[in-house]
Amino acid sequence: MKKCFCLLLTLLCISYSVMAAPGFRIKGKIVDANNNQPIDFADVLLFCEGDVNPVFHALPDPDGTFRIADVKDGKYNLLVRLVGYDLYNRPGIVLDAVSKAVDLGMIAMKPLEVGLAEVEVVAQKKQVIYKLDKKVIEASSNLLAGGGSAVDILENTPSIRVDAEGEVSFRGSTGFTVYVDGKPSVFSGTQALEQIPAGHIENIEIITTPSARHDTGGDVGIINIVTKKHAQHGFSGMVNLTGSTVLSRGVDFLVSQQNKASRWYLGGVWSDRLRKSDFDQEKTTIISDTATTSHSNGPRKSNNFNYSMKAGWMYTLPHTTLNADFEGGYGGRTRNGDLDYKEKRLAEGITFGEGDYYSRDDYDLHETYFQGTIGFDHKFDDKGHQLTGSFYLKYGGNAMEYFQSDLFNKNNEREKGHRAWEDEHRWTVRGNLDYIYPYSKTGRLEGGYQYFSYLEDGDYTMHFWDPQKKEFYNRDDIYNTFYFQHGINSVYAIVADSYKSFDFQAGVRGEHTHRVLRSSIPGKDRTYNKFEFFPSLHLGYTFPKEHKLLASYSRRITRPELFFMEPYITYRDFYSAEIGNPDIRSEYINSFELNYKKNIGEHTVSATVFHRSRKDKIERLRVPYEAGVTLDSMANVGHDYSTGIELSGQVQLTRWWNVNLNGSLYHYKVKNQYKTGGENETSTNYDVMWNNSFDVFKYTRIQVDGNFVGPSVTTQGRTDAFWYVNLAVRQQLMNRKLAATLSFRDVFNSARYVSKIITSDLQSITRIRPSYPLITLTLSYTFNNFKAKSSQKKEDHDLFEGTNH
Repeated sequence: MKKCFCLLLTLLCISYSVMAAPGFRIKGKIVDANNNQPIDFADVLLFCEGDVNPVFHALPDPDGTFRIADVKDGKYNLLVRLVGYDLYNRPGIVLDAVSKAVDLGMIAMKPLEVGLAEVEVVAQKKQVIYKLDKKVIEASSNLLAGGGSAVDILENTPSIRVDAEGEVSFRGSTGFTVYVDGKPSVFSGTQALEQIPAGHIENIEIITTPSARHDTGGDVGIINIVTKKHAQHGFSGMVNLTGSTVLSRGVDFLVSQQNKASRWYLGGVWSDRLRKSDFDQEKTTIISDTATTSHSNGPRKSNNFNYSMKAGWMYTLPHTTLNADFEGGYGGRTRNGDLDYKEKRLAEGITFGEGDYYSRDDYDLHETYFQGTIGFDHKFDDKGHQLTGSFYLKYGGNAMEYFQSDLFNKNNEREKGHRAWEDEHRWTVRGNLDYIYPYSKTGRLEGGYQYFSYLEDGDYTMHFWDPQKKEFYNRDDIYNTFYFQHGINSVYAIVADSYKSFDFQAGVRGEHTHRVLRSSIPGKDRTYNKFEFFPSLHLGYTFPKEHKLLASYSRRITRPELFFMEPYITYRDFYSAEIGNPDIRSEYINSFELNYKKNIGEHTVSATVFHRSRKDKIERLRVPYEAGVTLDSMANVGHDYSTGIELSGQVQLTRWWNVNLNGSLYHYKVKNQYKTGGENETSTNYDVMWNNSFDVFKYTRIQVDGNFVGPSVTTQGRTDAFWYVNLAVRQQLMNRKLAATLSFRDVFNSARYVSKIITSDLQSITRIRPSYPLITLTLSYTFNNFKAKSSQKKEDHDLFEGTNH
């Protein structure tokens, strides 16, 4: 008994010593000296006394905290560096048996003031930063994005494709969710990315395997646009003017006042982003024994427009931060075409009808919107114990989808035509409450609740042309009213910890979905209720000499949106109709990633291996509908699989020449279970992007990009490969306050988009050639925004990851 008691006492002592171990040897928290805001992109470097090579290098956590665990006893110097701030140097840190752990407390980084230095720090920011659960794309590293939008920033990102009409896809899918500063975007997909001026963007976070704290929507993950906050003290701001040879034009501004405890900002956008192209389509439809062959070609033009104002306010108390943001505006997208249209009908090889027309189509989607967010962030202590909450509300009024198509004969007399209106009202509500509890020096627990609701109601009206009466008449059989409400209640829990060089984060999210669809079409009402779990796991290990390995898994879902389910026929143009499917099922996605990163002096290499499997893939299928008219419908076509690798290298060849080489190679397979003439398809998809940046003079930079986009497949066809080269020159003036950027897209006029659909009763070949030339001039003026002065030696490279963030 005595031996048992002694053994038990020994085990308790060992357990106590393990639990009492601090889990770190050096710890600290990095903040801005002026406003005490956390800094999470500084470089933390630890040197053995007398050495010039660091033995440890890391980025702080989002709250500014860093921990160094895997170092031996000895004397060390700690260096924290971030461009725009004075260096922090802490020599004489002693680790031994007496001083097992050192807590440096709050490390206040002092912003450098204008006029204190004689030499500027000229540095290029890393194009891609890899963190445990996301990739961060630096906005200012791409000169070609000047005067553009988030689409232009993403264009050189591995596995991102931008087709000839500007549509964005990621790893073969357009199913990504767009957020702005962690809140849902006013619009969705490519349209959401094109609404945000590049000049307002600090960076873009690509979260391909989101953790349980994030929404589960979006099969390839979340694209979060992080806007500039302008945190310098005093009054600061910027304004951007842009125009192009295709008559795109825009102006945007952002001004801010930062005081000791409060900050306000005001911004505005007036933008018309035009895209022009030559459109050519050959199509053959077979219905019964009649084949209809048509050929349409001519110019098409689209405009993604946004006219909006936004304002915000933030107030910082000793432990609590309050914020409010508001935005209102008018935005949307138009497209019109003026095409020559020839049609021929055959039965048993004999032509019995021909037509030669002018086809004029017009599409207009617009919305007047108002949105606002209020929130708070309360910190119980400086160890990461905090509670945050927010409430978001958006109203979309005067929302309209308008379609117009006409066929005129050569005497300019209308022979066929239609008008269609989809009038809508939209409400979006979102509330979040998130709690973080650090249960140890290195570990934390997170939990939270989210409510999301989207409501849309409206009606659909259509008029057809009567060639006998020479007037439009209402199609009562097509008129439809609809009501759609989609609500999600979510709870999540996450545990995260680190031990020496190993980091992990595991979580699970539970979501209850309630969906209601009401339609005036008999038998098309639907109600859906379901509760589901979505796990996530992120692992990281840092090997000696800065080798880093990250592994992650996430389960995702793509829930049907209203336009997936609309049970009535709409027309995009005279020969292209579409209809939704009220019985469409959700997609379920399992995503796996393994990422390796290595810093080699001034250079960085990284590789990401990924696998994504998707059940009940949703795809738009095309079938013959009427003579010369095709019908697109939404269907669960089966399963698809993507397995591949993304490679990225960032090399500083000389002091004036920086190279970024990005490439992706992945195998894509579609198992077609919805037999509409399609087959199982496989393809090997590959993209290569070569970015060169040259510092020609002190204030002049040139960027040359080469892009090759490989072929890809769908369940019914494929798209061909294409390539293009871009060129941009930026000249800075007035001590870098004014910048002029001239960009030339597709220098060699080589970009061509070719899509082919071939089934037993439909053959369609679509060719799109972008307008040439496309030259854009952007003027950007900033004041009190960039105080990148330092007394350090001049350098034009980013020695360690994240130095310039």
